[in-house]
Order: sequence, then C-alpha cells, then structure tokens
Amino acid sequence: MARPLTTQPPALLPGFEELYREFAGQVFAWARRYAGGRTGWAEDVTHDVFIRAWLHRDELRTGDVRGWLFRVTQNRAFTLLRREGTIAGKLRQTIHAAWHGEAPTTPEDALDRQQTMATATASLQALPGQERVVLALKILDGLSQREIAALLSLSEGYVSKLVARATARLAANGWKVDGGNG
Repeated sequence: MARPLTTQPPALLPGFEELYREFAGQVFAWARRYAGGRTGWAEDVTHDVFIRAWLHRDELRTGDVRGWLFRVTQNRAFTLLRREGTIAGKLRQTIHAAWHGEAPTTPEDALDRQQTMATATASLQALPGQERVVLALKILDGLSQREIAALLSLSEGYVSKLVARATARLAANGWKVDGGNG
C-alpha cells in the first residue's frame, strides 16, 4: 500500500554546530578505524568530511545525515588509503608525521619512515629539473596540472608530458605515482 503524500518536506538539519557536536566523535571513530589507529590521519579525514558537510548543509536532512556522513567518511578514507601506496602517499605520510611531531610507535616504524624519506628524496632528486619541479608541485603541493601550467607559464600539454615522463622514470625505479591528471 502506498504511503499518502505529505505536504511537509523532510526536516532540515538544525544548525551546523549541532551537527558537528553530535557527529564529530563518530566520524573520527570511523576514520580512525580505517586509519589503523593513526590519530592525525583520522583528524584529517574528519576535517574533510565536515568541510563536505558544510558545503552540502542546505541539502542534508535529519533522517539520513548519519548514513551520509558514514559514506563520505568511507569514500574519503578509501581515497587516501589508495594513495598511500604511491610515492606521493608515502612522502605525504612521512612529511605529515614529521610536521605534526608524531613519534614513530616502534623502532621499526622510525627506520621505515627514515628509509622511505631517503629513497623517495633520492628518486625525486634523480629526475631532471623541470620534471622534479612539476612532480613536486603535483604530489607534494596537490596542484592540478592546469594550476602548475599557470604557475610556471607552461602549456598544460607540456606539464602533462613532464608528469608522464617523471612518472615513467619513477615507475622504472619501482615507485607507483598517483594516477590523477587533474
């Protein structure tokens, strides 16, 4: 039997502050599970989720907000986890830990962090100058190829070619690089 139509739309969420207070702990807990207990990583995911919630605040409805937050948390976490296997991901993770003063939990973690930074830095230093600059802007600063082209006064096609060359050189040395062209 079909439900009768109502004239009232679903209730909009109360203020954004209440949304944050009610769900921030839950989003952080979900993110921390995906992060394997890494607090800084989970904080970054939580921040990203609530930025997305802020951008969509006028569309969120009371009845489905928890599920929406879970899906956004999961999608953001999966995206970040995929990137961690790349040179960019390993560099970002190592640099983030150093900048935020996160101490390695074990001597093995400290050695791994040190070796990752040394091999990634050596691999990037081995690239020709323009390739190194373009790839650093892409993977460390998160700039799109369009932004890099504008910043360096190069054509987007040339930036794309430089990224492809640098990626191929790093792949030949056993590194996997983020695949996005944006």
